[in-house]
Amino acid sequence: MSKRRVVLVLVLLIGAVAAAPVVASAWRGGSEKLLIGFELHFTGPTTTAGTFQASGAVDDSGDSNVTNLALDPFGHRDKARLTGTQTFVGARGTIVTEFKGVASDVSQPHQYGVGRFRIVSGTGDYADLDGHGRFTIVVDLTTGRLIGTEKARVH
Repeated sequence: MSKRRVVLVLVLLIGAVAAAPVVASAWRGGSEKLLIGFELHFTGPTTTAGTFQASGAVDDSGDSNVTNLALDPFGHRDKARLTGTQTFVGARGTIVTEFKGVASDVSQPHQYGVGRFRIVSGTGDYADLDGHGRFTIVVDLTTGRLIGTEKARVH
């Protein structure tokens, strides 16, 4: 291969590698992943409190609480509609989400819930954060602990 051809191939290769992040960013639609893990405990019949850690679009940790927690049983399969508002207060700001889902095994000491959430407001670095995603939570009524994760696309 001639020197000129080698240089041309290198230039094309470098150009392709440089363009890859631009193509990937356009493919993602300008959104980023947000992952939040949290551990809570009951503070009342409709409230919880605890801590969270976030990664991805938000790199923060701090306190979290849930208010307006509601379980509305339905059907004959040990399930309930699950709703509430969760607040995450970190060093860089606050994120408030509303969630809806289905709780299962609600008559058992160990329960779980899955559903969707959306970001309804934010402060500080999160004032313009917008997005929605899915959550999973596992509840141990014998200890009063709730452990969950949220995964979202935000912009």
